[in-house]
Amino acid sequence: MTDQLSFTLTQLQYFVVSAELGNISEAAERLCTSQSTVSSAVRRLEHHLGVQLLLRHHARGVSLTPSGRQLLQEAHMLLGQARSLKAQSDSLVSEISGTIDVGFFFPIAPFLVPLTCRLAKRRHAALQVNVHEESADRILEFLRTGRCELVVTYDFLSGEAEFHPLVRLPLYALLAKDDPRAVEGRISLGELVAQPLVTLSSPSVVRHFEQLCVSAGAPVPEVIKTTTLETMRGLVAAGLGFALMYQRASSVTTLDGREVRAVEIIDDMKPSSIGVAIVPGVPVSGRGEAFLKVLRSAISISYGMTARG
Repeated sequence: MTDQLSFTLTQLQYFVVSAELGNISEAAERLCTSQSTVSSAVRRLEHHLGVQLLLRHHARGVSLTPSGRQLLQEAHMLLGQARSLKAQSDSLVSEISGTIDVGFFFPIAPFLVPLTCRLAKRRHAALQVNVHEESADRILEFLRTGRCELVVTYDFLSGEAEFHPLVRLPLYALLAKDDPRAVEGRISLGELVAQPLVTLSSPSVVRHFEQLCVSAGAPVPEVIKTTTLETMRGLVAAGLGFALMYQRASSVTTLDGREVRAVEIIDDMKPSSIGVAIVPGVPVSGRGEAFLKVLRSAISISYGMTARG
């Protein structure tokens, strides 16, 4: 008998994501790889461990076996320890100092800025990160004029900048907790558009969601515009409309005490990517590269998956 481990962290990650989503195809999309790659990795893991982890149901996804259910929590813990080890090793790199200005599309900022800045402070104490939370058009202007070295935004808002995707997120709908349509947990855009679409007032964002409705064969709904995520969530919780989002807040409670529910979109919607936009042809500085490594770590921790790029 040997103590040498024959399975990999990647195989564990593919198993965990497949188990949580209950579908190999969806897991492949989440992991930005092919269905066959995920399926093969999970089968190799089962072979190495000597137990069956997943039951494959034709056209109905996958479910955990009793053994798989017992090992899922251990796999979660092991992946968490691996991420912690990687974060600690990253902190040992040579010191980076100076100032870097980074733009964040403001709806993304609350989800990534706190952890990213905390990790940056831990790994590069001499690096000052100046964060600019702005509209999609404004941060691209900051990028063009040199005020920001790089900006964090969505792929569909990156304009003519050179975009590097880091994580792909599926579209979902946000409804009021007491909306009858939220009970089933799945809905089509055609069913949603009977109500107004509550969205951020950015023209690019409004245009993106309107195009999604058209591509799904649904009428373009009435639009209620707001300038903050919390006001948008509050309007939805009050039953005044629905929202379309990629980011998921950890709390379902709005600031006024009401609640919202996330609902799966059943239409065939392509996931969108959060990533970094830079000026084409302009090399990223050492400070920029250091920040990107920190950002990738923050994404890996926040979304439970390895950042691309």
